[in-house]
Amino acid sequence: MITYIVKSSLSLVILFGLYWFLLRKEKLFVFTRFFLVVSVVFSLVVPFISIPVNFQVTPQITEIIPSSDYVIPEISTTEYITIPTDVYSNQTYVESQHSVIDISSILLVLYISGVILFLIRFLRNIYIIIRKTKSSEKISIKGYRIVLTDDMTNPCCFFSSIYLNRDDYLNGRIDKELLDHELEHAKQSHTIDIMLIELVKIFYWFNPVYVLYDRAIRINHEYLADNGVISDRSDIKSYADKLLSFIICRSNMSLTSGSNHSFARMRLMMMIKPGSGNFNYGARIAVTLFLGTALFLLLSFKESDRQPLQPNLSETGTEMEQSIVRGIVITEDGKLLFGATISSTGTDNTSSETIADFDGRFLVNDINPGTSLLIEYRGFKSQTLKADFASEMVVKLVRDPDFIGRVFITEVKNVNFRNSDFTPAKALLAINGEIIDYNGNLRINPGEIKSFKVLKDKEATSKYGDKARNGAVEIVFFGNKTGSAVKKQSDKTPSDSSIYKTLLSVNHKSDKGELIDIPVSNLQVISVWTDHDIDNTDKKGLRSISIMTRDYFKVKGQVVRENGKPLSGVEISATDNPVTEISDKEGRFEIEDVREGALLEFSLPRYQTYYLSTSFEVAFNTELTIKLQKD
Repeated sequence: MITYIVKSSLSLVILFGLYWFLLRKEKLFVFTRFFLVVSVVFSLVVPFISIPVNFQVTPQITEIIPSSDYVIPEISTTEYITIPTDVYSNQTYVESQHSVIDISSILLVLYISGVILFLIRFLRNIYIIIRKTKSSEKISIKGYRIVLTDDMTNPCCFFSSIYLNRDDYLNGRIDKELLDHELEHAKQSHTIDIMLIELVKIFYWFNPVYVLYDRAIRINHEYLADNGVISDRSDIKSYADKLLSFIICRSNMSLTSGSNHSFARMRLMMMIKPGSGNFNYGARIAVTLFLGTALFLLLSFKESDRQPLQPNLSETGTEMEQSIVRGIVITEDGKLLFGATISSTGTDNTSSETIADFDGRFLVNDINPGTSLLIEYRGFKSQTLKADFASEMVVKLVRDPDFIGRVFITEVKNVNFRNSDFTPAKALLAINGEIIDYNGNLRINPGEIKSFKVLKDKEATSKYGDKARNGAVEIVFFGNKTGSAVKKQSDKTPSDSSIYKTLLSVNHKSDKGELIDIPVSNLQVISVWTDHDIDNTDKKGLRSISIMTRDYFKVKGQVVRENGKPLSGVEISATDNPVTEISDKEGRFEIEDVREGALLEFSLPRYQTYYLSTSFEVAFNTELTIKLQKD
């Protein structure tokens, strides 16, 4: 709104300046009328006109992540995997509450009050004119209605009605030339201009520039009417004498065109002023139109949102957003396909390959426009699709009836060590038969894992009692030196390595063989994804162990203005998280315990609120730069 008022007012002032310096003292009455009316209309609409222009010379890197691009697609519930389809249905959006008085609300109340008062004034004046018309004697002259009133007012015109004082008219004090003057107002429809400016003043009552326009339009009407009367007469002096002898200090009716004693001197000077010549008139009109057009272009230019094609990586190695493709692979009945292969072939014949993660999602970097993706999974028909940079791709693979070989169905078991609001869930962790205390550590050498098992519900409580009601994780290492019962059991049970090929990841990063040391209090969830070979053609299956920690679900970054300068005092909140963080003087922020799929809100008075949906590879693994725009 502020931007609109500034642009509109700037246009009004500049255009009025053109009138004042180029047209005010010239006998270009018709063009001046057109220019003044168009200036008012133009200034009202020019803030809405945008001509996109790309001012950039060098590529500009942006790290802003639009939330609309990362909405998690709906996935149906299957026998083995349940993906919620109402990710946002239970989210509560809490608007920021400020204890201080909102200045914008006060200004809005004042503005609306002013509009109401000026509207009442406008309607009251219309009512007065209608009432006088109905209650007064009316006669017709040259097709126009003459209304004879008892009010001591100067002659005036409202659309096709001319209002005269009864005594002045009946006693012959209104000369024919003065009546012709009012008839010129009616013929040239000057009331339309006055009504336009009055309507605009209702909504722009706070802008004093419109008072100047109102006066300029009215005096130009008088010039036009005078010029219409004396154009076919040579005795200008006689008309001027009659004008001076009649115009007295009487009031004028509102919303009408009429003689005004304050305009008398300017009217007389304009009548006796010699013309400036056609060349001078043409030059002034040309300069006015040229400068008006330049003003239009200046106020309408807006930097284009479309950026020129940029390389995949900047000089600093920052990943460009348009070079990233995200997606999820599912079957036609909604089952996730972990392990699907996504191959990309670019226009330069270079190729790359990635594997869909535990939840069927994939991310492919360094993709050029025009690149095609080949999605393959054993037992399913492959698909070739054009890379979609705008949103997360959902790839549905159809089973291949002619395929003969191994087909896997994925089963998922997980144990939550914290609830969705990050309060402790008290899941049980047992290593080599010993229960690890909540304040202990989970230490794993991936190469020494003999068995890794997730127990749920009755399976967990029957073994460990009620303390395992939230599930349990059992880990047994080679060389177990614990109690004999556990050792005997482990001796009878074959090693996991003889049954599965195991992949382990922590916070979506694949293990590289290092020792994993995580405080139990920092655990969020442990999931086990097991591929069952339904054809039993191979003795070894594929198992994936995923460990997610609490500190992974942390969002940090910097909030900046449109010009890139830091923005302090911004409130950052997340759904299902009661804590609100504030950006510091450098615009930096850090908010913990943000669950996956939560909605982040960045708000600051006088700025547009920014929303960001967290999801895989978004927000948690990225140093964010959030740009807030002026409201």
